Amino acid sequence: MSVEFSVFLIGPTKGQANEAAVQKAILREAKLAEELGFDCIWLAEHHFDANFSTIPSPNLLLAAISQVTERIKIGNAINVLPFHHPLRIAEEGAMLDLLSNGRFQWGIGRGITGHEFDSFGVSASDSRKLFNEIHDAVIDAWQTGQMTVDGEMITVPRTDIVPSVVQRPHPPVWVTAQSPDSVAWCAQHDYPAMQIGETLDRGREQLAHYRSSAVDAGVATKRGGIVPSRQVFVAATDAEAIEGSAERLQMFWDHAARTTAPDHKSIMPEQQTRGYEYWQRANPHQHKPLTLEQKAEAGLVLVGSPETVVRQVAAQIEALDTSHIICDFWRSTSMENREATMRLFAEEVMAKFKNN
Repeated sequence: MSVEFSVFLIGPTKGQANEAAVQKAILREAKLAEELGFDCIWLAEHHFDANFSTIPSPNLLLAAISQVTERIKIGNAINVLPFHHPLRIAEEGAMLDLLSNGRFQWGIGRGITGHEFDSFGVSASDSRKLFNEIHDAVIDAWQTGQMTVDGEMITVPRTDIVPSVVQRPHPPVWVTAQSPDSVAWCAQHDYPAMQIGETLDRGREQLAHYRSSAVDAGVATKRGGIVPSRQVFVAATDAEAIEGSAERLQMFWDHAARTTAPDHKSIMPEQQTRGYEYWQRANPHQHKPLTLEQKAEAGLVLVGSPETVVRQVAAQIEALDTSHIICDFWRSTSMENREATMRLFAEEVMAKFKNN
């Protein structure tokens, strides 16, 4: 089975460079990802936290990337639907599909960082309803060229959508899905469920739930399944890889655990945690911090020599039966070393899994 590999660009500034340099690095590395044979580029959407990301508008940056690349697919990972109006999302997605000549991948989710909900004035407990209504509205608009919504959360009068999408019936949809309900929803729509923070053991359970949910819904999945996103660092030896990435990866996991902890009342008030009970229980990083070696053993990161990382990738494929792995090089190394590890991964790891 040939496996696709993509690059996830999140663009934090802490420990990297100033904001202008970070934006330029993202464009440079997008071009490098295409040169090295990666299949897709994904851009995060996060707000109001330079330690986490300085890409509040992945669509805006994807438009720039569409003009400096030719082959590689481009996607947002994700558009946080509760923070957006469906008309704007439909229009911008169509523009990105047009600008990229049909390479756009629509990644969507309902959000998890509580301070973002607070600043946008959106109740996190409403996120699932908002997500469902906006998703349905955008898909219908891309297919019909018009949007009309009379929902519980969203109302849109009959409106023409221009331009039209290039890909028919619409650009491929990818979804971030951590909770069992979200995984089941993905299966019901035959959408890949993108996951971060799930161990391989938990991923096996998620895959079984995905497949049983598809059967229950009478859906014969063609695209769907579990798609893991992993932080990656490859060096000449295991020792060099661990030494070169340990501090940055620990810093990321610690920050992510605090930022996405739904039971942390200063981040997400208790009354807004409805719908996030799964993450409250299952987020292993906020309740039991793991060492880098433990993260690698659990399958949460891909770190080591090329030989070690080949084995780690094979373990991901075997456990999750996945045909796509998202690689996050940004949070494991500095800007100076990132190009080297991307090249080493592409040449010594990725090549082992292409066209097999």
